[in-house]
Amino acid sequence: MNKYSLSSREKKIKNMFDHISCKYDLINHILSFGIDFFWRKKVIHLLDKFSEKKKVKNILDLATGTGDLAILLAKKFDHARIIGLDPSKNMLKIAEKKIKNNNFEKRVKVIQGYSQNIPFKNEIFDMVTIAFGIRNFQYIHLSLREIYRILKPLGILVILEFSTPSNYCIKKIYHFYSHFIMNKIGNFLSKNNFAYNYLNESVQSFSYCYEKKMNKLLKYHQLTLIYIKKLTFEIATIYFSKKNT
Repeated sequence: MNKYSLSSREKKIKNMFDHISCKYDLINHILSFGIDFFWRKKVIHLLDKFSEKKKVKNILDLATGTGDLAILLAKKFDHARIIGLDPSKNMLKIAEKKIKNNNFEKRVKVIQGYSQNIPFKNEIFDMVTIAFGIRNFQYIHLSLREIYRILKPLGILVILEFSTPSNYCIKKIYHFYSHFIMNKIGNFLSKNNFAYNYLNESVQSFSYCYEKKMNKLLKYHQLTLIYIKKLTFEIATIYFSKKNT
């Protein structure tokens, strides 16, 4: 980081992800019953549907974590170079192993960094993806300004994030599961009480009525929200947007 100093909260979150990195995938798959894989596949399907595949040369996967979405992107967009960016060094080590196991070392690279200070020149990426990461951005306006800067004109930004079900009964069930069951399982498996309390709180604070907020946020940063896809009883939502010319 050379433009912005890290806040104590941001350091704490980075250290948290470093600490739980070795169990992060297992816990996520258990807690989501494996549905998180389906959600990422849906992102890939939409990108394939709404883009000219052969013209996509550079993709940036922000908050790449252990690299699941970056690898799926490499499989679908076989002419593209994918960069995964994440603050957690330990998460990136796991991502590098996955990339090597899939023989994507030449096309997929991961670097440690922060979304509010993306270390690339202007207008070089055709796509930016963020899966379950935007709620962790501590400087969301700076991050979106950076995304706009590095995207090519009419470049695509796709965000996959948790959301709150609108159906009353499903909302109650989801609330009970996330507060009482998911937290206990996550804390037990990770041995990190702060981690899954934080993750649960971040989901709740971000997802409440966020569709309208997301539209306003993207519009403010000259990104046009053109498609919304709600997934699995609205537990997760995909926001598909394009950079204005």
